[in-house]
Amino acid sequence: MDFSRINTLQMDSNAQIISLLSKNSEITNKISGLRNALQQLSSNQKKMADLFLVFGKEKKSINKAKNDFKNELVERIMTVVTIMHIFAYDKKKRNLKKQLLMLTPEYLKNCSDDKLIKISKKIWMIANKFGGNSLAFIKKNKSSLNAFRSRATLLKNEYGLMPEMIKNIEEAYIKFLETLLLYEDEMKEKKKVARKINKLGKQTEKLLANKIDRYVQLFKIENPLFYKDYYMARENKLQNNLLVSENVEPKVESEENTAKTESFKKTESEIKSKTPQGKPPVKK
Repeated sequence: MDFSRINTLQMDSNAQIISLLSKNSEITNKISGLRNALQQLSSNQKKMADLFLVFGKEKKSINKAKNDFKNELVERIMTVVTIMHIFAYDKKKRNLKKQLLMLTPEYLKNCSDDKLIKISKKIWMIANKFGGNSLAFIKKNKSSLNAFRSRATLLKNEYGLMPEMIKNIEEAYIKFLETLLLYEDEMKEKKKVARKINKLGKQTEKLLANKIDRYVQLFKIENPLFYKDYYMARENKLQNNLLVSENVEPKVESEENTAKTESFKKTESEIKSKTPQGKPPVKK
C-alpha cells in the first residue's frame, strides 16, 4: 500500500470522528478539555491536508525529462553494446562477451537509475578502450600505442564503432545525470514532507488515545447513543490502522494498534469503576 493510500485512510477516519464530535457540540461544549482537544484535532487534520497537497504535487516536467533522457541513454548504450557484441564474438573475446551478456534494452530500462549510471560509465570505458578515443592511452609507449590504434581502426572500419557513438553516450549520460540530480532534490523535499505528515499522524493518535477517548468515556451513561457512535468511529479508525500496518510493518504496527484497543477498553473499565451507576458524571 502506497503512502498516499495510507494517509487517505487515516484522514478519512479522522474526518469521521471530527464530524461526529462537531455535530454533538452540546455534548463537547460541556467539558472545556474535550472542546480544546477537538479544536486541536481539527487543526491537525487541516495541517495534514495541507502537507498532503504538497506531497502530492509532482513536477511532471522533471520526471518526464528524466525518463526521456534515460531512454536516450539506453539507446546510445545499446548502439555501442551491439557493435561490441559482434566484435567480441568474431574475435573470441570471452571476457568482453561476459561483460556485455546481460545488457539488453529491457534490462537497462528497468534497472535503477544508479545502476544505469554505473553501466554507462563501464560501457563508455570499454568503448574507449577498444575504440581508441581515451586520452589516457596517449601515455602508452609508441609500439603499444600503434597496436592500440590499429585495433581502433579495425573497430571503426569493419564494425562501425565511430567516435561519435562514444561521444553520444557521454552527452546522454551528462543530460541524464543533471536531470536525475534535480529529480532527487525533489524526492528529498517530498521525504521531508512525508516525515512531517507521519509526525503529525502520531500526535493525532496520542491526542485521541490520551484525551478524547477518555473524555468521551464520561458520557457513556449520560449519552449512550453518542458514546456508541464515537466508539464505532474509533473502531473504524483502528481497523484502518491495522489494514495499513498489514501492508507496511505487520508485527510492530499490529501490536501497537492492539495496545490502543486494549487501552481504550482499560480506560472504559477504570472510569466505569469510578462512576456510580445511574449517576451522570460531574460537568466541568
